[in-house]
Amino acid sequence: MTVDEYGQVYLSQQDVLNNLYADPSYDIGTTFVYEDEEIKKHSQYCKHFDIAKLTTPSMPDMDPIEYHKLLSSDWQMPDEYKNLDVHYICRNKLETLGLVDARYEAILEDELHEFAKRDMMHILRFMCYMVKVVNENDIVTGVGRGSSVSSLVLYLIGVHHIDPIKYNLSYKEFLR
Repeated sequence: MTVDEYGQVYLSQQDVLNNLYADPSYDIGTTFVYEDEEIKKHSQYCKHFDIAKLTTPSMPDMDPIEYHKLLSSDWQMPDEYKNLDVHYICRNKLETLGLVDARYEAILEDELHEFAKRDMMHILRFMCYMVKVVNENDIVTGVGRGSSVSSLVLYLIGVHHIDPIKYNLSYKEFLR
């Protein structure tokens, strides 16, 4: 399996077979595959037996970065989250946790600046929404995973439960 610069996933013949063996109801008609001679043969047989063809995606007619900006411009979340003030949420959480001191505040400001510089505030807003949905539905989550636990912002919005300052973790590990 590979993912192209547009985020489209391509499966090899072996990936498709593995999916079919794992789940016989797997819908291969929604699968993108590498086009090779075997896939061309398969497509010809599909016509004769009236079964779904494996497809190759058409490439968007735009730069990959612009494509991703377009996709992320309308996240499927309530309007109240689309302009959420993440800075305000994080500052309130610092106060609630009793963590208001110069070190936390400086790191919070630096990290939020880095998120904004990378045009990722919409992702943080979406994460606030997802944390709310997870909590409201009593969905069990882990303590944290990977480099995300080095992010103070993700800790404050509830994505993970590790205080990165307490353990001297740098958010730069997460944002590199």
